[in-house]
Amino acid sequence: MKNILVTGGSGFLGRQIVNKAQEAGYTVFAPRSYEFNLKTGGGIIEYFSKLINNGLNIDCIIHSAAYYGGIGINQSDPVGLISKNNRMALNIFESAVNWEVRKIISVGSACSYPGHITNELQEKDMFNGRCHDSVEAYGFTKRIHLVLQSAFFKQYGLLSNQIVLTNLYGEYDVFNEKRSHVISALIKKIVEAKQKNTIVNAWGTGKPIREFLYVQDAATVIVKSIEFDHDLEPINVSGEEISIYDLSNMIAKIVGLDDSRIKWDHTKPDGVARKVLSGQKLNKLLPNFNPIDLENGLKKTINWYIQNKEEADKRK
Repeated sequence: MKNILVTGGSGFLGRQIVNKAQEAGYTVFAPRSYEFNLKTGGGIIEYFSKLINNGLNIDCIIHSAAYYGGIGINQSDPVGLISKNNRMALNIFESAVNWEVRKIISVGSACSYPGHITNELQEKDMFNGRCHDSVEAYGFTKRIHLVLQSAFFKQYGLLSNQIVLTNLYGEYDVFNEKRSHVISALIKKIVEAKQKNTIVNAWGTGKPIREFLYVQDAATVIVKSIEFDHDLEPINVSGEEISIYDLSNMIAKIVGLDDSRIKWDHTKPDGVARKVLSGQKLNKLLPNFNPIDLENGLKKTINWYIQNKEEADKRK
C-alpha cells in the first residue's frame, strides 16, 4: 500500500486521517467535493482518469466522508441521513472496483449497534437487533457499509475493514447547533454561557453513559488499519467512559463556569442509557495503542474552540 485516497479529507476526522497518513509515509489524495462529488458521482471518473494518465494507482480508499450529527439531526432529517450517506457509500465502493483499488476502509459508528444492548458492545453483536430509535437513520447507513464490504468482496475480491468509532471530539469539530455531537454542543453552550453570563440549557437528564475518543487517536487507528488483514467483521475503537452529567461538569470546570448554571431539560430525549464499545479486538491488533485521557483532550479542544470560535461556529 502506497497511494491512499481519503474521502471527506477536509472534514473533522478526514483532515486528521490525511495528516496521520502523510506522517506514516503514504502518498495521500484528498479530493474536495467540487471535484469529486460522492453524492452525485460528478467528477469521479475524471479524477481517477487523471491519476491513471499520470501513472498513479490508488491502492487503498479510506471512506470518512459522511453527513452526520447528533440526536437532533436524526429527528429532523432522517431521510437526508439515509439518502446522502448511502449514495456516497455506493459510489465509492463502485469506484474502488472500477479503478482496481485493492482495499477500502470504511469508518463506522457506535450508532450502528442494537439499541437494546447495555453491556459493552462487541463486534459479533452488530446485527443482533435494531439500532436505537434516536439514531436509527444514521446507524443503519453504517451497517450498510458492512453489507457492501461483504458483497464487493464476494463478487470482486475487494479487501476491506470497517473501523467502528465511538463518539469523537477534538479540533475542527462541527459546533453548529443543528449538526453538533454532545461534546461540541456542550462546549459551545458552556463557553457562551461563560462569555455572556447566561445559563446552559442541556438536553435530557445527564444520566446516560457514553465514551469519548480524541479525533487524532481515531485517525491513528484508521491509518494503521491500512495494514490490517482483510476482515468482514467490524473493529471497535473504544474511548473513555463518563456520564453526560459528569462530562458537562468537567467542561464547565475547564471553562471556569459554575456548574450550577447548567440546567437540564428533561423533556428532551436521553437516547440509550449506556453505550460503550468493547476494545478487546483492537487491543490484540494494536496492543501499544495509548489514547490521550479525556480531560487533557478536552483542554486541547476547548482552547482551540475559544481561539477559533467565530470560524468554528460557521462550519456546517
